[in-house]
Amino acid sequence: MVSSLILNKFHEEGMAAITGLLRGQVAKLANVHAETLRYYEELGLIAPPLRSDSGYRLYTEEVLEQLVLIQNAKSCGFTLKEIQKALVKSKENLIDIHDFLKVIDEKTNKIRKEIAQREQTADMLEQLRQDLQAADKHPGTQATLRALNME
Repeated sequence: MVSSLILNKFHEEGMAAITGLLRGQVAKLANVHAETLRYYEELGLIAPPLRSDSGYRLYTEEVLEQLVLIQNAKSCGFTLKEIQKALVKSKENLIDIHDFLKVIDEKTNKIRKEIAQREQTADMLEQLRQDLQAADKHPGTQATLRALNME
């Protein structure tokens, strides 16, 4: 899982004792673009970083954990908006495990419906292919070929 890879790398490189990581370091560890961090900050997906005396953003291990959560959620098909909504609710203690399971079930059902629709489209395309290759073409297929100048 993404989480163990990122956090293990963080600890292997001896960064746990550091009070903060620079944006480029976090981006490299989390395998995201540096500007993604700023974007996630703007959306409220990750905690705002501390600032060094010279103004550099200093990120904590907590931000790495938040990035892992975001990446895992995205890989499961959740949008940034959905992730943001869940994070806000969790911060306000407005979501529990049952709510989370319900959201997962809803997402799973949505994906299954999309798959069914795609399979139906694939079946229609296969039928069209067969109709186009048939020696005795249906009048509707013949009309389509005429309209496309493919008689």
